[in-house]
Amino acid sequence: MPYKLNGGVYSVRCRHPYCGFNVRFDIDQNIMGVSEKDAEYEAKRLARDMALTKHEAIYGMKHSLKHPEIRRVAGSFDLFGPNLKVVTENSVSYREFEKGECILRKGDDGATICQVVRGSAFLGQNKSHRYNRGDCFGAAALLAHQNRTADIIAGKDGTRIAFYNVIALSKKNPNKAKKLYTKVMEDIFTIISNLEYKISSLEKKLQRNIV
Repeated sequence: MPYKLNGGVYSVRCRHPYCGFNVRFDIDQNIMGVSEKDAEYEAKRLARDMALTKHEAIYGMKHSLKHPEIRRVAGSFDLFGPNLKVVTENSVSYREFEKGECILRKGDDGATICQVVRGSAFLGQNKSHRYNRGDCFGAAALLAHQNRTADIIAGKDGTRIAFYNVIALSKKNPNKAKKLYTKVMEDIFTIISNLEYKISSLEKKLQRNIV
């Protein structure tokens, strides 16, 4: 069954000493392969060719772009075909973020549960509430037509996040979906507990001021 790249974004970095070339390219072309590996190879080759042109335009003959570092930072490879039942469609996709980038934005559609694969993240209005490797967030995905209620920010460069479509994942891997649900609910209870503690502390402070 063939695979097709959807929403691909690739980062290309020059390995030459002191070269600051590090550019991201959106791959809008129709990239396909018999396997994910084949499709990935074609996408990376296209990203490299695009980078060669841009690198030469900036640096000319000073040095060449040899053996660059090429990484997929967004997008997924999905099965496709005329009779494909899309049970696995977009059950999971991955993106990478630099420190300070917004992973989830308040008000956006809450369609996915997120899990930290590498790096860390934190709640926009509370930097002390952090998410490390294996932690989950994005409880809005558990409710229909629910928007995100807070910003989630990447805490480190190269933070990698898995975005899970709960409905698709429940059909493909119900055990994984159950584990994600449990982790997200634990996060909700932690946030509620922290809020209750802050409210209690504020009430005590107000009482002391009144007295």
